[in-house]
Amino acid sequence: MNSYYHLVLNLHKMKVAEETAFAMGIKLTGDPDATNPPFNQSQLQTLASNVQSDLSNRLTDPHPTLTVQQQQDVDALSRALVAVKNYVEQVANAKAKGNRAIFETIADRIGFASKQTVTRHQRIFEALPAEQGSFHIHVPSEGSKGQGVTFTYEYGFTNAKNVPPTAWQKSISLPVADLIVTGLPSGSLIGIHYAAILHPQHTAQSDAKALPTSKVAVMTPANKAGKATLAHGVDYLHFSDIIYLLIP
Repeated sequence: MNSYYHLVLNLHKMKVAEETAFAMGIKLTGDPDATNPPFNQSQLQTLASNVQSDLSNRLTDPHPTLTVQQQQDVDALSRALVAVKNYVEQVANAKAKGNRAIFETIADRIGFASKQTVTRHQRIFEALPAEQGSFHIHVPSEGSKGQGVTFTYEYGFTNAKNVPPTAWQKSISLPVADLIVTGLPSGSLIGIHYAAILHPQHTAQSDAKALPTSKVAVMTPANKAGKATLAHGVDYLHFSDIIYLLIP
């Protein structure tokens, strides 16, 4: 008898902002296995956008209790995520036939990362409520004790969600996991992504190989002598997926 694997969401442990960021990260469009989900990617993003709008509106009404409409929007998003999770679990098991690696490949590709392998866990990259004409994003803290980190952020204007900006604003490199940018036109839509460069205390190759990295984090390209050699036309940065924000 083949093993049957389960996906666990733990939505009750997520903040509302984390849940919306998670929903925005689900990738169903064009997936070769999840061809008929109960909610498609666009529908999930619409539900998540409704909740994001609720969070933005609470800046002017920071009451600790959700309104009836806000609770309905959160519940609708949660039900959709559970339905998609159940569907992905079914199709992944049908394809895997007891092979855990195949199951995890499908789940990870769609956005339901494996719980077993911590280094491959879905990284939460989220937008937080922001004031009018601004955005506030939070990315996962990278690295470990003894490492410095440089986060490189890029954003640009776009005309529609899921359409990458044709031009990016000048890169912003900071040693912090939160970025707030003000002075943006209200109602404009932007896409934003980030990369992380880890700076270990020791740059010997043996030490670098032992340091943990995520899918977007890279080791500093400097060698033992403190010099860097890069290939022309090749970007050593690994940028995250793009998230799209409507500026309040």
